[in-house]
Amino acid sequence: MSVAIMQPYFFPYLGYFQLVQAVDDFVFYDDVMFIKKGWINRNRILMQGREFLFTIPLEKQSQNKTIRESTVAWGPEFPGKFIVQLESAYKKAPHFDQVMPLIRGLLTQQPASMAELAGQSIELVWQYLGLEKRFHYSSELADNQAEGRAERLIHLTKKLGSSQYINALNGQSLYEKDFFAAKGVDLSFIRPTLLPYAQGKSDDFTPGLSMIDVLMWNEPNRIKQMLANYTLE
Repeated sequence: MSVAIMQPYFFPYLGYFQLVQAVDDFVFYDDVMFIKKGWINRNRILMQGREFLFTIPLEKQSQNKTIRESTVAWGPEFPGKFIVQLESAYKKAPHFDQVMPLIRGLLTQQPASMAELAGQSIELVWQYLGLEKRFHYSSELADNQAEGRAERLIHLTKKLGSSQYINALNGQSLYEKDFFAAKGVDLSFIRPTLLPYAQGKSDDFTPGLSMIDVLMWNEPNRIKQMLANYTLE
């Protein structure tokens, strides 16, 4: 049994989904502070062969708001303009007719919380691929938030009945394996591999785009193979 705990991002890049693939239980870390100008409500797609940064608009953000407390600014700009941008960017992609209705359906639900919108986008991809995973929100897992950052991750891992925690690679600068081991948890870090795939008429491959790009250009079985392209350290 293994656990990963990450902030929920809106249709994040493939490496995020490889982390989901690597564990039995995935926790959306939604009761931590929202980081402005991060990747929670922003990502990149390919628009006419060039990178295009999109942003999910939020209601006025006060300081010290968690991701769960951050609310989406639904209106004429979003999702209307965003849908038009996606249609313009991917209308000729081979899987547009299968993927675009899923995205429209998600946006039609208009969940108030950014955490829910992002978390649902990730779960939607998993369902589309026909895969199963146990997803959780940290705000729904009662635990002691007064603990330190590493201690809380350890506590959540154990609460889910696991002794193995897998973190993103950049966590190597934050967490030490010996510290986790002393608390009875085996800590590993995931190193993603982003193999190139055809992106329409674009001559050069642009890695690390939103999962939307991967979904539009690749069939589900190929995406499942991509999910397994990682190593644990």
